[in-house]
Amino acid sequence: MVHDQHADAVLTTGVERDEFVAIDLEPWDLQERLTKRLFDICFAATAMLVLAPLLFVIAVAIKLDSPGPVLYSQERTAEFGDTFTVYKFRSMVPEAEADTGAVLSAEDSGDVDPRVTRVGRILRETHLDEIPQLWSILVGDMSVVGPRPERPELDEDIQQSVRTWQQRWFVRPGLTGLAQINDVASTEPAEKLRYDVAYIRNQSFWFDLRILLRQLWMVVNDALGFLR
Repeated sequence: MVHDQHADAVLTTGVERDEFVAIDLEPWDLQERLTKRLFDICFAATAMLVLAPLLFVIAVAIKLDSPGPVLYSQERTAEFGDTFTVYKFRSMVPEAEADTGAVLSAEDSGDVDPRVTRVGRILRETHLDEIPQLWSILVGDMSVVGPRPERPELDEDIQQSVRTWQQRWFVRPGLTGLAQINDVASTEPAEKLRYDVAYIRNQSFWFDLRILLRQLWMVVNDALGFLR
């Protein structure tokens, strides 16, 4: 009960700034791990099936808007520092980082990123560019809920200023997480780490479900706001 009350507090009020020194993990038992994995598979498979017509429309819109592939891929950091390939709908011009290397989008800090295409801006505003990551969940590279995976190059840069950044690698990365529902982006790595570690400490199936429901509500609100 104490654990659940603390998880509720973290979900609704955020994280104390001086909370984290080290991670005291309480590993999930086998039943909890199987429940989480079964939920991931069911969620990803159902969402891909329901959204299949929309995927076709998005693919056509991307091709009509700008030359280049419909999807783009990136290497992301996985559990325990391994890497995997993640796929997203292309929202930028092709070879957007050819001259700069891996950099955060200016949109992460609220600015306008000139590399983002017209269709790409819509996809980002409505979060539709994230849909192909359902495949990564289905095959087990990601979970529905967990710390958002970052690119290895950016992970290395962040570790120069946030030495405990690797703490967030103790669980499988997710499509959404505690940091995301609290609007904390990679431009605030120390704050993001606090939320990610809070999630690791409080993780449970029901905590995952509450985070997911909060994220879905935010996505619907963002989409409605964009349509207005």
